[in-house]
Amino acid sequence: MAPETHDSSFDDEQLLEALDRYVETVHSGHSRLEGDLVEKHPELSGLIGCVDELDRLAPQTARRTTPATDVSTGERVNFGKYELISELGRGGMGVVYQARQIDLDRVVALKMILSSEFASPEEIRRFYSEAQAAGSLQYSHIVGIHEVGEFNGQHYYAMDYVEGESLSGRLRQSAFDSDTAADMLLPVVRAVSYLHSEGILHRDLKPSNILLDGEDRPYVTDFGLAKVVENNDSRTRTGTIVGTPGYMAPEQAAGRTSDISVRSDVFSLGAILYEMLTGRAPFQKETPLDTLVEVLEGEPTLPSRITRTVPRELELICLRCLEKDPDRRYESADALAEDLEHFLKRESIAARPSGVVARVRRWARREPALASRSGGFLTAAGIVQARYLLDPMASDIDLHLRVMGVFAAWAVSSWVFQRCLNRGWEVMRFGWVFADAMWLSALLLMADGPIGPLLIGYPLLIAAAGMFFRVRLVAFMTCCCLSSFIIVSHIRDEPSALPHYPLIFACGLAVLGYIVGYQVYRVRVLSRYFEARR
Repeated sequence: MAPETHDSSFDDEQLLEALDRYVETVHSGHSRLEGDLVEKHPELSGLIGCVDELDRLAPQTARRTTPATDVSTGERVNFGKYELISELGRGGMGVVYQARQIDLDRVVALKMILSSEFASPEEIRRFYSEAQAAGSLQYSHIVGIHEVGEFNGQHYYAMDYVEGESLSGRLRQSAFDSDTAADMLLPVVRAVSYLHSEGILHRDLKPSNILLDGEDRPYVTDFGLAKVVENNDSRTRTGTIVGTPGYMAPEQAAGRTSDISVRSDVFSLGAILYEMLTGRAPFQKETPLDTLVEVLEGEPTLPSRITRTVPRELELICLRCLEKDPDRRYESADALAEDLEHFLKRESIAARPSGVVARVRRWARREPALASRSGGFLTAAGIVQARYLLDPMASDIDLHLRVMGVFAAWAVSSWVFQRCLNRGWEVMRFGWVFADAMWLSALLLMADGPIGPLLIGYPLLIAAAGMFFRVRLVAFMTCCCLSSFIIVSHIRDEPSALPHYPLIFACGLAVLGYIVGYQVYRVRVLSRYFEARR
């Protein structure tokens, strides 16, 4: 049976506490304490690399800001030649304040490093890289940088203050109609095209990085992950994941930094358009890790299935941006902008419906559980039917029809379970795996002749359950398969099988369930840890 607990002296609670101490020492910059902790708990050595990557993706709300910039009391705080008025927001690395520049008597947005004087050299480097990337840009829909500097050990830069809210804040209220979404996104796409013409990739385009002024004019901001294309700086190494999980391109999610290009930003623009049309991100799961897996392997629900008023043309534009293969996306932000303009003018667009093969591939990624089962049904039923057609006289027609009927019923029940999952009824996963074990057992009981090779179906079901990254689901499937196998073995009671063979096979199923469940558990323990740090 798959494990629900980690059978080790180093139990879950100790593991989470040690991981928490490790991350805190990393944030504080105490490298010696970090080394001592790893030496004291060698069990952490295999998790450190994964922790370092996931820590960047998790919201870091607990990092310390200096008392000198604390405006939580509601009083204005002097910071050099600036007067801090209120906190506007904070992200993984920085905090932004509304401030008044005293000498020029103007309101600006002031961004500082979230960890203040405890910032690591890498954080400071990234902070100044962001300021340099944005400071060289002059475009009407890009937030401009006025000044960069340091005061009392706190690094900062001043930028345009956009009075309004972010696009993410607006989307929390409701989605947009199709024309409004296309019209509002068009200036953003043009701004991104300007970035690309200047040799800069944004790499973190998302609704929270688009600000809306009082007249709903959009402005692109937050260049913390921007990269100058001509810069051969190798500090963003291969394997490093940069971006926000729900909006990053698959090549970003996979850490293939050498493959990140202008088409990666096009993917993010498509994700933004998707959310503007439907009110939800195209890839959104319970944890950042689950979301990354969905970006790499899944397909979003068609926008028109969520919002029926989405025109087919705009849906095609959105889906072309969200292609997994960069070569199938728009080749540039300019090309995307042209199609958006054509849509607004009710002219023909360049995006075209995918072919049959591409549509099947998308469906398989969108509904992998149903697709994998469908492939299995078609293969097995096809073999049975071919065998009957080749030698109909040697086959029992009644038995053949019953077997094909079970395949058909299994396929229909799988379709029903998939529809239930699409409606968000997660508990139906357990009903689905139970039904799988029962249908397989029914076929084995009906089979004519020895069933030895057909028993491979039980291990396949256990392995398939691991695809959902749920330890309890793997455990439940293992129990279902074990119970079903015992029942089938007892009813069939094949005389050719030695008595201890079924016992060996049952033990093998239990071991397989443990292995699959343990692998899922290893991933989940990190996922739960970072979820707890939100």
